[in-house]
Amino acid sequence: MRKIAIINQKGGEAKTTTSRNIGEILSLKNYKTLVIDMDPQGNLTTNFDINKREVKTLFDVFNKEVDINEVILNKNENLDIIPNNIKMARANMQFAGHPNWARLLKKYLKDLDKNYDFIIMDCPPALDFSTYNALNAATEIVVTLQAEENSLEGISDLMDTIDEVREDNEELKICGVVVTKFKGNTNLHRGYKEVLDNYFTETMFKTVIRDNIKVAEANQSHKSVVEYDKSSNGAKDYLMLVEEIIARDI
Repeated sequence: MRKIAIINQKGGEAKTTTSRNIGEILSLKNYKTLVIDMDPQGNLTTNFDINKREVKTLFDVFNKEVDINEVILNKNENLDIIPNNIKMARANMQFAGHPNWARLLKKYLKDLDKNYDFIIMDCPPALDFSTYNALNAATEIVVTLQAEENSLEGISDLMDTIDEVREDNEELKICGVVVTKFKGNTNLHRGYKEVLDNYFTETMFKTVIRDNIKVAEANQSHKSVVEYDKSSNGAKDYLMLVEEIIARDI
């Protein structure tokens, strides 16, 4: 089973949108897929039109109040989600003294190994309890970035974090880096895209996610862009990205 953490330490890099669309497309390709909302803000949960206030989450699992199977919600034949809400924000303090605080998720996901082909984890824009648990549980990382200066500034810190996690999770690999909200008709975005290509070389995905209003409209409608408008550039880009992810079975 492939366990992929969608990560960037900066907000606004389309992590949640990318997680939703990757998960949806994999399920439509008949891969058994679990999407996990790791962000206490619960934006992925909302994107699936789930009431955050009425759900059990991983926080309840880590507190041993419920079994992990009890927090899994089914969305279609091949797609499940573990939702999240603001309760997870307490985890940094509550589990700080736990000897294996950064590996709790990894322990519980072992029980699900035979149930899924892919697990996709939408990480918060912070190096906190949730992110470290996702990285320790993951086999791979997909990094989302915009082709802008602010997005480039945190790359070094992100790479340092990945190297740190690899001390405990040696199998962790970078599946790839994808540029999101890309405006190919601007010199600014083309220039920064070239910088990213030179920095990441082999790990850069060939696919870029173009800036496309249909993606935002799909989010507003609580749908993936493939469901909302399969003919849109956003849908075409995410379909191509998933093909690349499948091909990079590392």
